[in-house]
Amino acid sequence: MRGMLLYLLLFLVLMTSPLFAGSVVVDNQSLQGYNGYSGRWVRVSSYERLKYLAKKNNVPIDLIKKANGGSLRYNSYIFFPFNEEMISQIEESGKQRKLAQSSEQGFIFPIEGINRITSAFGMRNGELHVGVDFPSIKGTPIVAARDGRVVLAQYFGGYGKLICLEHRDNFFTRYSHNSEIFVKQGDLVCKGQIIGLVGSTGNSTGNHLHFEIRYKDIPLNPLDFLPENNNLQMPQSFTVRNWK
Repeated sequence: MRGMLLYLLLFLVLMTSPLFAGSVVVDNQSLQGYNGYSGRWVRVSSYERLKYLAKKNNVPIDLIKKANGGSLRYNSYIFFPFNEEMISQIEESGKQRKLAQSSEQGFIFPIEGINRITSAFGMRNGELHVGVDFPSIKGTPIVAARDGRVVLAQYFGGYGKLICLEHRDNFFTRYSHNSEIFVKQGDLVCKGQIIGLVGSTGNSTGNHLHFEIRYKDIPLNPLDFLPENNNLQMPQSFTVRNWK
């Protein structure tokens, strides 16, 4: 009972704090953001390939280095900043980033268009499952559910490739089993910014995102904080029980 009361108190504090309704830009496959730049994450195999892409798209290599914090890792993903002409062409083609409704300190779904959960928060096989599992295709973009700072971005045991973000008011989010991690420890990220791609690394039986929301180190039910979605398909064994 004490734990339930604490949970309810945390939820009420977040929901009754001075928030301001609005919208947030959500990255997509065509247009993404990083370090204040607009562009796209691109796998680059070598410096020669980088020079080719930079020349083809009329983007200075020095600008690419700056957008990536001053260093580049080849045979990996590099953030490629677009010039204004490229951004305009993408937006005019109808591939511009969408807006999601969100209060200033509210959370958004970490994957766009989520309509199903394969494993909910609660007891599973005799143990507490401390997050929710969103099934998705490998390579699906994962976005930050709230503004924050990257405190962990690495392979982490059963979590596989894990990203952990720290948010205001001692809240944390975890994004697990990624196939790729784009951000690095210390990065400041915006809500809706792509931080990685769905995968099945670590202790996983298929491509999905295991998503957690924690207060300090207390796991909370993410569905109590994510936008309400009446069309969300739940596991048959799950009984909806939250504070909304």
